[in-house]
Order: sequence, then structure tokens, then C-alpha cells
Amino acid sequence: MKKIPENIFFNIADLKKCGKNVIIGKTVRIRYPELVEIGDNVIIDDFTYISGNVKIGSFVHIASSCTIQAGHASIEIGSFVGISAGCRIFAVTSNYLIPSLDLPVIQKKFSYGSIHEDTRIGDDVLIGANCVVLNGVVIPNGVAFGAGLTIRKKEYVEWRLYSDCTEKPKLKRNSKKYFKKKQELLYEK
Repeated sequence: MKKIPENIFFNIADLKKCGKNVIIGKTVRIRYPELVEIGDNVIIDDFTYISGNVKIGSFVHIASSCTIQAGHASIEIGSFVGISAGCRIFAVTSNYLIPSLDLPVIQKKFSYGSIHEDTRIGDDVLIGANCVVLNGVVIPNGVAFGAGLTIRKKEYVEWRLYSDCTEKPKLKRNSKKYFKKKQELLYEK
């Protein structure tokens, strides 16, 4: 059995759940690991920061320097998901229209003015480098986003490519061969 390298910021044994064949970079920081669930066959690259109630499916790659912040809400990442370098995924934000008490050092019962909304990323999703996924977003299965986009709450269409700031789907993703290869992977003997 392959030993997971020791992490310098948290104890991997403290994770709520950690599946098989998981590689977590030595400099990944997970605040509140007891709230984090990780499926099988997951790689989380160095310099990534995860905080709060986060559930990561199986066959997921989170590239380097990503931030995944759930606050008092939750973030769920499906299976067969690629999150490219520098992405930011949030389930919490400040309400910039009112003065707020929403710093991480303030207990939840005294928190005021922040907006906490669950964020969901479906299966078979690809998020390009340096994208920002805002709180409350629901990304359906098979969606791909080009690099550098801000992904806001709206209706996204399954198996479409979004590649510019208009957030209009550009192309339907060809999933027929993908599903065939995915089945081969899952049922390989």
C-alpha cells in the first residue's frame, strides 16, 4: 500500500473522508479537515487552499494554487472534474452594499452581512485556468469553461463550452467518445 506523503499544514487522518489513490501535495492547506470529504483517485496539487464543508467526488484533479472556500455554506464537486491552476471557488461573499461583520475571525452567531450559498459543480466538468466560481452557482454535468472567466449564477446548459465573458454557450461538447472511454476506464479488469 502506497503511503500518502505527510502534509505540512494538516493531518490527513483528520479528513472526514479520504478515498483510495489520493495524492495531496505537501503544501496543500485544508482548514477544518474534519469537514472535507475526498473520493477515490483524486489529485490536489501544491499551494491549494480548501476551507469549510467541501465534498470532492472521484477522478478529480485540482491543479496548483486553487482556492476553495465554503464559509458557512458548502461546496460540492462531482466526479471526473478538472479544475485548472489558479481557480477560485466560493460559497460565501461579502454583501458590499451594507457594512458587514463577515471576517473569518468572527463567530457565525455574530456574523452579519455575508452571503452564504451552496455551490455545486456537476460531473464531467472542466474549469479553465484562473476562473472564479461565485457563491450559489450550479454547474450542470459536462460543462466546460475557458480560462479566466467569472462564473456567475445563471442557467448553464449541460455539455456546452463557455469560452468568453458573454457566458453564452459556444459549442456543444462531443460526449459520445468520452462516455465510451469513461466506461472502459470504470469497467477495466
